[in-house]
Amino acid sequence: MTELVSIIIVNYNTSQLVADCVSSIVTKVKGVNYEIIVVDNASSEEQLLLLRNDKRFTLLELDENIGFGKANNAAAKMALGDILFLLNPDTILVNDAVTYLYNYLQNHPKTGICGGNLFGADMLPTHSFHRMTPSFMSELDFATGKLYRHLRYGKNSQFNTTSHPFSVAMITGADLMIRRDVWNRLEGFDPDFFMYYEDADICFRCRRLGFDVVSVPTASIQHLEGHSFMESEDRIQRILMGRFVFFRHHYTPFYNMLCNGMNIASLWAASCIFQLLGRKKQSQKYALRLKIYRELYNKRSVVMQLSNYNSI
Repeated sequence: MTELVSIIIVNYNTSQLVADCVSSIVTKVKGVNYEIIVVDNASSEEQLLLLRNDKRFTLLELDENIGFGKANNAAAKMALGDILFLLNPDTILVNDAVTYLYNYLQNHPKTGICGGNLFGADMLPTHSFHRMTPSFMSELDFATGKLYRHLRYGKNSQFNTTSHPFSVAMITGADLMIRRDVWNRLEGFDPDFFMYYEDADICFRCRRLGFDVVSVPTASIQHLEGHSFMESEDRIQRILMGRFVFFRHHYTPFYNMLCNGMNIASLWAASCIFQLLGRKKQSQKYALRLKIYRELYNKRSVVMQLSNYNSI
């Protein structure tokens, strides 16, 4: 065990979740040397006191909430490891996932990023990766009820039910392990992303460098998704803002226009269909998403918000 894995956890007012996550690391990780860095995005003083008293990790306190990607970038600058493991605070290691992922990278030099299988709070399989890069096809697939991905990938569209690793388009940021040299070449997360889609972006750029992005099913992690960031209109807006940034960075204006038009039409159709079926809650969900999407799609609104994105 010569190399060191730097485990980075970004916290924002979720100190108890961080403590539980760290406890699972200390309990489960036996096969590698590691350090834990918790970077705090300007949590309340009460939350910070819980972190300051915990000697199991190094605490990096930030003066403001700079978002997920830039907080990881800040922690990576002080990390000593040759391998970085970015872990959500609302995760619990089920097994020695860190060692399984580390060993895979050691044995597969052409793999730049890998991640494990995620299980929800009920310990049922949950989305751990995506097989499709964000694109017109992936958004059309989403608009048609994910029909294409289910037909092509079956049960392995977002969770690895096999006993072997396979390549994917992106690993979710909840448990993303990356080589330090690849991280340095990519210059970490793109700072234009505040939260959401920065994982899709870094995986996209990693594959452009010629490295694989791989799902490793032996690594098992529980993801208490939603506990660290509750569903809200603000969350929907942040997701869509991340989506706009990704498409703006990687595609042409004409391609973006096609994607935006298709999305607006599909959200409107979904809202109407669920309304006709009497499923009011589902209809309202899509109507709200359509409302926010239209606001962001407005050219003036998008330009204005993108320019202020880092100050959200």
